Amino acid sequence: MLEQAIEVGGGFQQPLNDVLWLRDWATESGNEIIVYSPYEQTLTVLKNFGIDARLLKFRAIDYAFLFLKYVGPFDLVQIALRLKSPFERALVRDGIDVVHFTSTSKRHLLLHQLPFIITIFDGCHRDAPEFPEVRAFGEFERREILFGLASMKAVLVVVNAPELIDDLCRRYAMERERAVCIPFSPSTYVSKSAHDDRAADEAVLRKYRLEPGYLFYPAQFWPHKNHATLLAALALLREQGRAERLVLCGSDRGGREKVDKAIISHGLSEQISIIGFVESAELGALYRGAAALVMPSYFGPTNLPPLEAWAVGTPVIYPEAFKAQAGDAAILFDYDDPRSLADAIMSLRAEGTRERLRHAGEKRLQQFAEETESGRKQFARRMDRLKHRLALTQR
Repeated sequence: MLEQAIEVGGGFQQPLNDVLWLRDWATESGNEIIVYSPYEQTLTVLKNFGIDARLLKFRAIDYAFLFLKYVGPFDLVQIALRLKSPFERALVRDGIDVVHFTSTSKRHLLLHQLPFIITIFDGCHRDAPEFPEVRAFGEFERREILFGLASMKAVLVVVNAPELIDDLCRRYAMERERAVCIPFSPSTYVSKSAHDDRAADEAVLRKYRLEPGYLFYPAQFWPHKNHATLLAALALLREQGRAERLVLCGSDRGGREKVDKAIISHGLSEQISIIGFVESAELGALYRGAAALVMPSYFGPTNLPPLEAWAVGTPVIYPEAFKAQAGDAAILFDYDDPRSLADAIMSLRAEGTRERLRHAGEKRLQQFAEETESGRKQFARRMDRLKHRLALTQR
């Protein structure tokens, strides 16, 4: 299941990487995968990669099943009557043996017969419950139900960082041996974009009226993305006579209005370009045109943009809270302190810093590639064992 919309950004790109690898693994191992998505646009993207995916939308009755699942007592009725949701019935008709959710999908709650694999990117509703996007109007409670049941019931839990395994074991009593760690990988669009096609890069920058040398922050407009600290840091730098240019891209998730107001209140309108959601194929050029990726997000423990910046040799400025991911390949700062971020931006200009960060980024990316390969081998071994066990249950 690849059910994240393209507009989600990294939340779409990483599942896409997983699907592409799963396709290759299935071919090599003699297994078969069928890729489903509720979005026509995703099917078009997958077709460009040679994958004929199937459209599987979620019906009103599926959502009714989900609602009753959250309520609780409906479980007893469903078990007694052996009821299956339309979602699960469709998968059973297609001969599916196990469902692999490439994100933390609520649809696993619809499965009573089929075993499933779940992907958990983070536990940020526990790490930072002060943000409304993970707390308000039942969102915290909904995530607790999803994470709690998924981490206990899934036949395999895929995470992107070892510390996340520790969190899931501590918070939800997940069996440690049921988890496999597969770190994030740069978006295939960025990692495979041409480094030497200057004309193509110039065309992308020209499209958005950009000149190279800007600070770049690709992120949806959520409060937790912490654009406010970045804007305050730029205001401090301007007071010192440094007018840094900033490019923001991403879809609006309810935080854009505050960002616009902050830009005006700080008097930064002439320094900032907001270019909205951009095509995946344009990301490589936008990273290469940047003086640095600056990412003050509160959510971790890992994020995709640093990997993409390292993939094209762009320096990274990143919160010290996520040093476990960045290592020595980023300039670190305190994401609650605009002065700390301003100092980090200033230190980028020190002689030799860019070259040091470029080399460190290459090494960090190679380390993650090795860990990803190891994780995928572990995943493949687990799938072999699962296949053997499922064969014992089939008539």
